[in-house]
Amino acid sequence: MVPGIMDCMRRSDKSYAVWWAVLLAVLGLPLVAIVAASNATAQGWQWPWETDTRRDPPPRPAPQPRPEPRDDRGYGGQGYGGQGYGAPGAQPPAAGGSGSRASICLQLERQLAATANQGNNRAQRIAEIDRQLREARRNLRRAEIQIERRDCYENFLFTRTLRRNRTCVSLARTIQDTQRRISELETAYQQAQSGNQQTDQNEIIRALARNNCGEAYVREARRRSPMRNFWQDQDTTDRVRGNTFAGLPFATYRTLCVRLCDGYYFPVSFSTLPTHFTRDADACQSRCAAPTELYFHRNPGGSIAEMVSQKSQEPYKSLRTAFRYRKEYVQGCSCKQAEYVPQTGAPVRKSETPAPVAPGKPKRSAMSPIR
Repeated sequence: MVPGIMDCMRRSDKSYAVWWAVLLAVLGLPLVAIVAASNATAQGWQWPWETDTRRDPPPRPAPQPRPEPRDDRGYGGQGYGGQGYGAPGAQPPAAGGSGSRASICLQLERQLAATANQGNNRAQRIAEIDRQLREARRNLRRAEIQIERRDCYENFLFTRTLRRNRTCVSLARTIQDTQRRISELETAYQQAQSGNQQTDQNEIIRALARNNCGEAYVREARRRSPMRNFWQDQDTTDRVRGNTFAGLPFATYRTLCVRLCDGYYFPVSFSTLPTHFTRDADACQSRCAAPTELYFHRNPGGSIAEMVSQKSQEPYKSLRTAFRYRKEYVQGCSCKQAEYVPQTGAPVRKSETPAPVAPGKPKRSAMSPIR
């Protein structure tokens, strides 16, 4: 028993020693920190939270001005620059408001042309749906008449039962399919008519007028203004005179370059606006060594036979050399500079053909060397 008591006393002494060591370590750490801090303070070092100096953020680089966007895509990929910009290789336009305004006008005119094309396509789609709808209704009436003539129904009291033979079942299936087709066409017809193309055109035309893109847009915006009196007589000056634009200065057209020596033509723009006719005429002259002239017709809705001259407003058919290239080969009539040979006489129109001179003394104009 005595040895056990001695072992317990020795264990208790060891635990007391460990406890006193831990206590001294805890009490000694603050003293060490105070002494170290006093030494650091004496050397001029401070804690980050003890200083009152404000640190400024690092300087940022000055913002660079963003360059203005340029539209170098050209007009429709037809070999010449967009509105306000020259052809490839030309000098860039001077900085100013005219170039940016021209770019804005070009974008608005493209949007207007897109809405016009969408409107034409929508009208064609409505007409096609209406045609298919009328045809489907005729087929339905025809099938209903046939099923009645075939006596395909059995009537008993208030019920009507289809006879289950091959002819009657086929006619009944045809009627069901036709009715389903009519329902689909009616839905498509309503959806096609629910567009707001007129509102979009009015907004674009007003934007063109505000940006001074042309007097035609200013007149058209004034004519379409909702504040205009409905009963007011329209001023004749608000309409485009002649048949150049068919009363619509924003309609889309197809332009073609006509070679006057043989009537041959090639396209310049597939869908363009009247405000771009001058640019298309310049492109027409630059692409052919022989004398040329720009012609145009409505697109969609027009054809080659309906094209008229942008310069004289005369139809292509009145040209003396119209379709001449289809009948014969004209020597020296070429768009290539190396193959072109100037003709002795320029082609004239049928309406400009001089009257035959009576026999006798020739006129003075006939003897003039100037031709």
